[in-house]
Amino acid sequence: MSLDAARARRWASAALAAGLLLRFAYAWHGHRARYLPTSSDGYETIALSLLDRGEYALTPGVPTSLREPSFPLYIAFVYGVFGRRPGVVVFLNCLLSAATGWLLWRTGRRLFGEAVALAALTAFMLHPQSVYYCAYFFRETWLCFWFGVLLWASLDWAAPADDPAGRRGALAGGLASAAFGLANSAVLPACALSGVLLWFAAPARARARRAGLYFLPLCLAFGAWSARNWSAQGRFVAGSTHGGEEFLQALIVPPEDLGTPRQGEIVRATPVFAEANKLPEAERNDLLMKASLRWIGAHPGVFASRALAGFAKYWKPWPYKRGYQHSYAALVLAGLLSDGWMIPLGFLGLWLFRARWRLAPAFPASVFAMTLVYGAVHAVIRYRLPLMGGMILLACAAVESVICTDT
Repeated sequence: MSLDAARARRWASAALAAGLLLRFAYAWHGHRARYLPTSSDGYETIALSLLDRGEYALTPGVPTSLREPSFPLYIAFVYGVFGRRPGVVVFLNCLLSAATGWLLWRTGRRLFGEAVALAALTAFMLHPQSVYYCAYFFRETWLCFWFGVLLWASLDWAAPADDPAGRRGALAGGLASAAFGLANSAVLPACALSGVLLWFAAPARARARRAGLYFLPLCLAFGAWSARNWSAQGRFVAGSTHGGEEFLQALIVPPEDLGTPRQGEIVRATPVFAEANKLPEAERNDLLMKASLRWIGAHPGVFASRALAGFAKYWKPWPYKRGYQHSYAALVLAGLLSDGWMIPLGFLGLWLFRARWRLAPAFPASVFAMTLVYGAVHAVIRYRLPLMGGMILLACAAVESVICTDT
């Protein structure tokens, strides 16, 4: 389907405006309904600690490494400029989500043309989860934006050796990876694998320079964070000290019980957790990580089956039945009407356009690495949200490919 550029830009502007208005409307509804728990996962607590006492801490006087720094630093910056106004963070979340949609549109134009890019932008701006998480103090919108920058930057990694766009894309990708990984260290394997694919995508004469530009900010950022953790915790911590707890709980708690009161019962009945709670957080994390590895060694078959189930759960279109602020039936319907077609058609597009992986290597690298990590460790549906923009784009490209083939 052909669509001239001027008309496509007008429609894209309308889609961005409508999607932004939808995000503002839901955020305002959430504010009136008191949906906003600013203490979610401790990000605001750390930000306030930084501003009030100059401490990266959840408890006064006790430095923490439980949460990676880029999202708390973002909140601290916003509060430092505007004061403690959670609504400003939510407002900026809405703008970040719209910026992510704009980056997706720009990426889609280069990969598939105006029609697919516009369809993907429209679908993304209406995507229920992308709208929902703008109104909360979770890090998903922040992660989506930086992955959008990484995906867009990766379009230039295969540029000719003498094209300065290749260097700019490599550096921009490295900076985006640093912000992405320092928001959630579980995505670090995706960042690293993206850099490996950059090496193979780039012309031979430009590989070393572009790989260096990509990995330099990533290594500097994680080096600085690791050095800070060594000073605060007395041991090497590259990401966070929360992984051991998450990993062991996902192993010992059956998938159907995760997120339910039964999970707490199982954890309280497991002696190693009581032992770990007596230790400083870095030692606690090490103890629980070692306990996780022992559990896998004792139950290799169960772990393998849980991991396979985790891969499927990670891409499940609708959530498990839990206590939500909205009707579970409505959430299932929303999932089926959005992710229900975006995910299968996205994987179809990933296969149909596999010859183009070299043109945007960050996406296949991240789909593989994040599915592997989260499927094996702790598959939560919202953790795939940064990937959904690319899945939507590929789903729309797959539909266009099928339509064009049929006609």
